[in-house]
Amino acid sequence: MEPKISVIMLTYNHAPYLKEAIEGVLSQKTNFPFELIICNDNSPDDSDIIISEFATQYPDIIRYFNHKTNIGFVENQRFAFAQAQGKYLAYCEGDDYWTDPQKLQFQYDFLENNSEYVMVTARNLLFHQDENKLTEDGKDSMFNGQKYIDYTQDSFFVQRPTQTFTYLIRKDCIDEKWIDIYPNYRDLYYFYHALEFGKGRSFNKVVGVYRLHSGGVYSSLETEKQYRTSIDIFKNIKRINNDQRADQQIVKTLDQLINKYYYEKEFVSPVWNRKLYAAIFERFSISKNIGTGISQLLKIIKYTFTR
Repeated sequence: MEPKISVIMLTYNHAPYLKEAIEGVLSQKTNFPFELIICNDNSPDDSDIIISEFATQYPDIIRYFNHKTNIGFVENQRFAFAQAQGKYLAYCEGDDYWTDPQKLQFQYDFLENNSEYVMVTARNLLFHQDENKLTEDGKDSMFNGQKYIDYTQDSFFVQRPTQTFTYLIRKDCIDEKWIDIYPNYRDLYYFYHALEFGKGRSFNKVVGVYRLHSGGVYSSLETEKQYRTSIDIFKNIKRINNDQRADQQIVKTLDQLINKYYYEKEFVSPVWNRKLYAAIFERFSISKNIGTGISQLLKIIKYTFTR
């Protein structure tokens, strides 16, 4: 029987975490067949040994591809999408893991019975590898005690109650042409385009654990890069689709970059920080909000002389 769901697992150097990730998928209790497509991007660690053992033990579920050369995340993702045989796609990278054995079943049932929805997601816990502790995902205020919340392409630009490894998405809503159109293709791009075809629903229940492991606390450079990557993603969405709604997320992320990074983190004296001035000007050029611009400039004095 053809699988109803294709679970994609991209992995590179995830050997310490793979067993937990694979077992989380294999533990799923469903009344339909599913496949687990594992694409190993030529990991130099013991990933191949670990995956091969599982693939041998579960040949009816696992389809394992071990690239002979490193092809990079984008091409590995393209390759994995092309292998998928299921009506729906689920995703779990090799360092995350599912904890709810009903995850696939309840999401499959929901999409089968609600054709106006293109994807369904849920909540997760965060595992801070360096500190060996679990925390919540910080989305309580977003759900506000509700059992679920729906999202659309409009709300995508304001808040996203999703983590990629929690989704189940209709495969026919993912057009691989966007991989070649967007630079450094990311999951947010196919979320955006999938939501052209319908709504998403996020359930207020934990289905897995998202692992945070950086080899230490993020450096200031890495933090800045995260914000800038998010800004670039939404700039690309705006540019390629002429979608002005992206400005909402760009401004929001610029505020985070300014307030949480440039003022307090990186520089002893913000008054000498050219990047801070550039970010304030960039925000003003989008929002045209003079009051906020002046307020942010005045804070430079505050954070310079109150350290």
